[in-house]
Amino acid sequence: MGTFEGAPPEPAPAPGAPGTVVDWRAPPGPPGWLVGAGATRGERALVAAATAAGTLLVLAAGSPTWRWWQWALVLAVAVDVVGGVAANALGPAKRQYHGPPPPDAGRGARTLRHPVLFAAAHVHPFVLVLVLPGDAWGWALLWYAACVAGSAVVHAAPLHLARPLAFAVLAALLVVPWALTAPAVAAPDGLAWFGPVLACKLVAAHAVREEPYRPAPSAQRRGPR
Repeated sequence: MGTFEGAPPEPAPAPGAPGTVVDWRAPPGPPGWLVGAGATRGERALVAAATAAGTLLVLAAGSPTWRWWQWALVLAVAVDVVGGVAANALGPAKRQYHGPPPPDAGRGARTLRHPVLFAAAHVHPFVLVLVLPGDAWGWALLWYAACVAGSAVVHAAPLHLARPLAFAVLAALLVVPWALTAPAVAAPDGLAWFGPVLACKLVAAHAVREEPYRPAPSAQRRGPR
């Protein structure tokens, strides 16, 4: 299962990757809930670029019937979900969410470290349906349940199977918009992208525990990339 137990081990070289170490120790300072504490300039730039590109595509896919405040909500959700795909796959995010919590972590911080509860906190589909035209509650329930269930399956799997299982679940979910054409689960106008991208963030990027890589100290002195 993707649960960290015990104290974090000392950093160890990443085999076959000179200048890179596997480090489960959280850096000092407050947690970085967006990209993980200790993200390098290159990691932050990658997330920023992915967020900007994805948000521009959401702008192109949006519905002309939305009012300005509906556009504002959709774009805010897009920043979180589209940018979250890259952010939750970063090594610092893996350390943040799958590593051991600090002794002073509160109940909320510990809750967010559980992949299933993290997915359950993403009630975005219902918020979108609540404020956008249409009555797509079946669509919202479908994608919410699929992402929470997919995260639960990945979290319960043996660690060596978690990543391939996550991508198997994701592959199945990517077919959903074409396989299910019933009006009850049809996406609202302009939101056909949302369900698959949410699954990418929660099931494939976030739920899988992977090694948190970071530049080795010598590489950091030359400047993180």
